[in-house]
Amino acid sequence: MRKAVAGLAFVLLAGTPVGAATADGSSTLPQVPAGFVITHYATAGGAGTGLDLGPDTRDPEAPPRLYIADYVNGRISVVDDVQGSGGPPETFAEGFSSPLGVLATDDGTVFVADSTTKEGPYGSRPYGRVWRLEDKDKDGVAEKKTLLIGDLPNGRHNTNGMAIGPDGMLYVTNGNATDDGVEGGNPEVVPWSGSVIRLDPDAKNLSIKKLPLKKTLVATGMRNVYDVVFSPFDPTQLWIPMNGLDDARRAEEEGDEEGRENSDDLLYMTDMNDRRKGKPRLDDFGFPSCLYNIVKKGNLKPYNNPNPRTMKKFGPCPKKKVPLPEASFGLHVSADGAAFQESDAWGDEYENDLFVAEWGNLFGTEIRGHDVIQVELDESGTKVTAQSVFTIGGAPIDVTFDQQGNLYLLDFSGDVFKISKP
Repeated sequence: MRKAVAGLAFVLLAGTPVGAATADGSSTLPQVPAGFVITHYATAGGAGTGLDLGPDTRDPEAPPRLYIADYVNGRISVVDDVQGSGGPPETFAEGFSSPLGVLATDDGTVFVADSTTKEGPYGSRPYGRVWRLEDKDKDGVAEKKTLLIGDLPNGRHNTNGMAIGPDGMLYVTNGNATDDGVEGGNPEVVPWSGSVIRLDPDAKNLSIKKLPLKKTLVATGMRNVYDVVFSPFDPTQLWIPMNGLDDARRAEEEGDEEGRENSDDLLYMTDMNDRRKGKPRLDDFGFPSCLYNIVKKGNLKPYNNPNPRTMKKFGPCPKKKVPLPEASFGLHVSADGAAFQESDAWGDEYENDLFVAEWGNLFGTEIRGHDVIQVELDESGTKVTAQSVFTIGGAPIDVTFDQQGNLYLLDFSGDVFKISKP
């Protein structure tokens, strides 16, 4: 923070650019700002979709291990720190259908979010699941796998990133079912589609139908929410990157020659206590009725989804009541994993800034995203004051920091890069 100022639809990933390969088979190093050093840390293989640092369950005194979700191979890989450089990947757990989110907690418990198609409380459709992994015999491999919840209704977008809140509860991002509310997927399940929910991390076999709505639902009215992180300024605040709409297919009257409506990837902020300005209220951000497109509208204000079928089903956007996003990342950048730089290792210029991985676009010929974005906040930590590109290149999908302030960047190729400031 400069003191003076301030999921993806993975069925489509096959043709994604992830950077040219080097002689050792790893991706080309992304570009970093002057004064920083980037190294290739590890190759986890498969398709990396989430990472987190956590304790070594074999030895609590050992350096932390890096836990990596591999979407293609349905596993959680783990990489040991070997004299500051990652060793070869090992399998910590496997047998998942499509893992996207992974969270390693201080006691060695690891949570995994994935999705599968099955018969459930809302019919036959995709459902998100959260698993709890435990290494009971301390051999570095999880032998206990417990289903915490298995019926989070989603569809086009999955159950993604997670975080442990200051209340000890598990906060989970659940993607929505369609592109724009009606096109491209199973029916939305309001209010669980495009939501952040709160769960007891020690529970098992929970059912979304039996959970109390007021205690479980933290925020709703979003689309493909990929991650959730708690603020270093105020631990009750959650920051949430979201992927915007791809193609509402009803925009001819708006002058779009392709007949396609697009909306921005956004950054939301909500409160774990469901309060804004002291008043109890669940944040409903208005999707699918409310869309945002700064280039088209000239500001970050909501407008009605142009698809008449969406309007017929969900009604118009409550423009005067909907809580606004804190920032826009633009069109089709795929804003995904996020983390705060909470240490002073990089100096005041970066302390308490939010870093967001932009995996990149799938649409059109103009390249968008494929960066990590630095988001600066004001002294209160509630307003975005600046955004800038921090890394360039590849298909970055998640980021995390260690206690020394080093950034670990996961590329969709499965490569992990370590960024330091000597």
